[in-house]
Amino acid sequence: SSDNETSCGEQILSYGKTEKVLIGGILTMLTFLTICGNSLVVISVCFVKKLKQPSNYLIVSLAVADLSVAVAVMPFVSITDLIGGQWIFGRVFCNVFIAMDVMCCTASIMTLCVISIDRYLGITKPLTYPVRQSGKCMAKIVLSVWLLSASITLPPLFGWAQNVNDDNVCLISQDLGYTIYSTAVAFYIPMSVMLIMYYRIYRAAKVSVAKHAIAIIPKAEEASVDCCCRYGSCLLQSHCLLCLAGHRT
Repeated sequence: SSDNETSCGEQILSYGKTEKVLIGGILTMLTFLTICGNSLVVISVCFVKKLKQPSNYLIVSLAVADLSVAVAVMPFVSITDLIGGQWIFGRVFCNVFIAMDVMCCTASIMTLCVISIDRYLGITKPLTYPVRQSGKCMAKIVLSVWLLSASITLPPLFGWAQNVNDDNVCLISQDLGYTIYSTAVAFYIPMSVMLIMYYRIYRAAKVSVAKHAIAIIPKAEEASVDCCCRYGSCLLQSHCLLCLAGHRT
């Protein structure tokens, strides 16, 4: 770990005044827009009656996770980058900062994963799935997402894998076992589930479109045949509309 601390501590960046102003302005704007956008989502769902539905609990959870990142993570990352990559907020807050970063980012990704599953069930089981939804059920799902996200945060705090933390550097643990566990649970598994769910949604939508096309074509043919039978002067089905227009006039 001492090697990691030394190598990481040596990576100090330096910006000119113009670069600092430009980068600082962009990062501040991104942080401000993230806070405003996610705050509006939470306020809308909480105060608009039509949006107070169990399925929107997931949207609120996603917005809260992103809002937490914008408030508790992005400002400190921005300041650290602007002063050259040196951590100036102390060792104790370093652990809190990493814990918030990992938990909120993981909660955001896992909520997106649950949303993909929710959409898949809503599309493939439109008659039965919405009936099974309830406020308590969705609240339990949201709570489970946050607890699982916290499970990735806790190991470095209880000695499994120590964060890289000295007077100049604040980085998440570089332990190989913890890195595999955290990246698998926080990224690779949710990403795989989302890809599978949205592929199945695509297939279900494709099948549904094909069924509707098969059902519509015979009706169109019956209508055209009926048109030509009622107005015998039309010899071709493609002329039925012209025939009807002439008959009405």
